[in-house]
Amino acid sequence: MRSAIYTGTLVHARRTPAEHVFRYPVCMYAIDVDEIVELNRSLRLFSYNRAGILSLRDGDHMGDPMRPVGENVRTYLTNQGVDVDGVRITMITNLRTAGYVFNPVTYFYVYAPDGGLRCILAEVSNTFGERMPYLLTDAERIEPLANEDAFRHDKRMHVSPFFPLDQEYIFRMGGLGKTLDIRMDVMQGDERPFWAHLTGTRHVFTDRELGRALLRYQLMSQQVISLIHLEALRLWRKRVPFYKKPKFVPSEGSVAEADGPTPGGRGLRPIPEAKRSPITPVVKALALRGLRRPVGGTIEVQMPDGVVHRMGSGGPRRARITVTGKDFFRRIARRGRVGFGEAYQAGDWRAEGDDLVAFLEILALTAEDVRRRPPASLVPAAIGRRPRLPNPADLVRARRDVRYHYDLGNDLYRTFLDPSMTYSCAYFEHEGQSLDDAQQAKYRRLCEKLRIGPDNHVLEVGCGWGGFAIHAATERGCRVTGITLSVEQAEEARARVAALGLEDRVDIVIRDYREMTGTYDRIVSIEMIEAVGYDSLPTYFKHLDRLLAPGGVIGIQAITVPDQRLERYRRGTDWIREYIFPGAFCPPLTSMVDAMRKHTELQVEGIENIGIHYADTLRMWRERFMADPDAVRALGFTEEFIRTWEFYFAFCEAGFRTRALGDLQMVISRAYNGALHRFPEERLSL
Repeated sequence: MRSAIYTGTLVHARRTPAEHVFRYPVCMYAIDVDEIVELNRSLRLFSYNRAGILSLRDGDHMGDPMRPVGENVRTYLTNQGVDVDGVRITMITNLRTAGYVFNPVTYFYVYAPDGGLRCILAEVSNTFGERMPYLLTDAERIEPLANEDAFRHDKRMHVSPFFPLDQEYIFRMGGLGKTLDIRMDVMQGDERPFWAHLTGTRHVFTDRELGRALLRYQLMSQQVISLIHLEALRLWRKRVPFYKKPKFVPSEGSVAEADGPTPGGRGLRPIPEAKRSPITPVVKALALRGLRRPVGGTIEVQMPDGVVHRMGSGGPRRARITVTGKDFFRRIARRGRVGFGEAYQAGDWRAEGDDLVAFLEILALTAEDVRRRPPASLVPAAIGRRPRLPNPADLVRARRDVRYHYDLGNDLYRTFLDPSMTYSCAYFEHEGQSLDDAQQAKYRRLCEKLRIGPDNHVLEVGCGWGGFAIHAATERGCRVTGITLSVEQAEEARARVAALGLEDRVDIVIRDYREMTGTYDRIVSIEMIEAVGYDSLPTYFKHLDRLLAPGGVIGIQAITVPDQRLERYRRGTDWIREYIFPGAFCPPLTSMVDAMRKHTELQVEGIENIGIHYADTLRMWRERFMADPDAVRALGFTEEFIRTWEFYFAFCEAGFRTRALGDLQMVISRAYNGALHRFPEERLSL
């Protein structure tokens, strides 16, 4: 018998505009449509087209309710041009329990006579009684991430009032073996606001296993519909935007409507509307009270009514900010630290010039001082116990995140980067050194540490606009293969390589590191690991280990958070990850070392923290960016975007200047490697 029972877990995760994750145990039934009659005849707990403890009815699925479900599916496939001669069809579905069923989605796996997967039919239903089939054939296939069949299909039916219609689905379908693994991502442009993941373990389809499922997963269908409405209530309480239900035409699907939240400007996610909160007065009082004794400087806060609060009595930093409206404290009350940044984006407060950085430094130092004292010191331990669901950086998410930040147009980055278009921390060898020289000094240090020479073939993972590749090929005479996921970066890098006549030594490729083949003498990755994500660090290092030739050396430059902050950092979110680098994760040193130790033969040979140089790098970027805001506006960016990026530069500068963040240059290799320096320089030693 090919039919089976799968018991496991269903996870739903929403990332924007509010984070919302839940999981619950589920039981799904994998039924061969040609075995339904036999199952009905031989089992006491399963019924077909009649009342029973667990039952299946043809009318619960697509097509003529007076015809068998298998016949209806074959008819639909035939009408869509799919050859159904000799195919075997297995449906993954819920069954009626106590006479009721609701199936958000039923999957029909269609297998060719030779056992290969011919197509999948996803039958999606909503709570309004509407149903829409999504046929997934070779025409909808996309590149899989692992042992799966992956498909992309535009959304054709309104399912949830918390999602618009202009979206796409990505289906990642594992085979029907000992385990079940199905994931569906909802895509909106380059964003992935939602994903659902179903996993399960296979059991035989017998009365005994049906009985166990009934006892463990009581009233499964009733639970499903109840949870849908419960989670909808929670989303409503989180003020997730609501979309009216459009008209549904059975042969066409839902008819798109024009209404919906106003999107953000170019290159910017929409900022949630500032709304009243009953705790706003409390938040305001606590904020002013908490800043009465700031650490590391003095603060002046001018309120909308003209009142100025002067706080602190000394310290090297002085900052003055102006609160321009009542929405400042409303946003903090509703969104916490993220709302603080959103308030600056929206213009609810402002600071002039270096006052913004100084204010953020004082806030960071004061918050850390408060955190170290009870009762605030108890919060990190509580956060460390909070459940955290994995959020792996798959290729779809990686490409989406890269496009969000890096494909804003090369002209935008020219407004603040040096001529080499280097978008990473520079190394200032002496006071007064120019940004351009400091970036070349950084490249020079990396090349020296890795002993790159003319005989080496270097792989650069995350090559940006080609700054390092050009430097290494020009100064060290080596060959470089640079990879990026940004189309705009690749085009610019190729043009720069061609202008310098380096096509024979530098090759720029649009490709993910997981897709690369061959081996390389040297591998360089400069501030790319932050896009990998905590859960994918083992994957990242395993692929670098696979691509590294015997005797090879790896150089990684990585923005890091302190090891002690790992649990707080990975279980939460922050303004940078919401608006600047979606999906980013700055890995602590221990996380990287653990990933290498457990999953590869790689080991760290040397470390240098150049993070303090990032503060000056970011200061120069900010000054250049803000020196000519009209040039940014001329590129089509809004005032809100300019404030967003000003805050981004200042926020990160404060983080590096207070050493809340680090930037490590690491030399990595395998044991017994004679290519390394015999007498390591001081900066290479641990």
